[in-house]
Amino acid sequence: MRVKYWCFLTIFSLLFAISGVKAEEKPEALVVGELVYKEFHDPGYVYFQTKENKEIEAAFYYLFVSFEQIEKWTVGEKFERVLDAKKGAGIHRMAEGTFFKVVFAPEDNPIELLEKACLETAMTTLDIAGCFHQSAERWNGESEYLFDELSQSASETVYTQLSEARKKWLAYETSLMDSFYTYGQEQGGTIMRIHSASLRRELARSFFYQTVRFFE
Repeated sequence: MRVKYWCFLTIFSLLFAISGVKAEEKPEALVVGELVYKEFHDPGYVYFQTKENKEIEAAFYYLFVSFEQIEKWTVGEKFERVLDAKKGAGIHRMAEGTFFKVVFAPEDNPIELLEKACLETAMTTLDIAGCFHQSAERWNGESEYLFDELSQSASETVYTQLSEARKKWLAYETSLMDSFYTYGQEQGGTIMRIHSASLRRELARSFFYQTVRFFE
């Protein structure tokens, strides 16, 4: 039964991935809104304004964007908040067509915005669970990107220790999800599919923001 259940989740995720979302889709990125550049501050934070006049902050740590690059940006120029197919959440400088990796606050992250849009149109338990499962995959992709960066910037000792911690985290996640699956079987009801998917997303998001600490 457990194998069939996880196969079902995998198949559902694939079906959801080809369904529509409230975003403009490009070959390599999902665009979730335009931004207007305002300014940047040390130790590596950039500020934008949305069409709704909300100011958002994103971190680049002078790693994802260099000082030489960002000093050329002009106040008022247009950017796009995007979720790149390979590099994850970031910004697209429209003037030169260049993607830059940044770390948004959780509430401003494209993954969160796409999940919210997905949930607003979800009609069934299957739809809702799919929104969470897709977010989990996206958060895992974000963590993969950061790990690739750390493999180049951190010392071998730090990277080895972090890799070991990551293995233990994944083992914990697997164990927790297994126990939650058993609990769901005992409780019964399709609502447990939503709770399970939500928990998986929460674990993936938590690990990403824990990893971000190594860049701050």
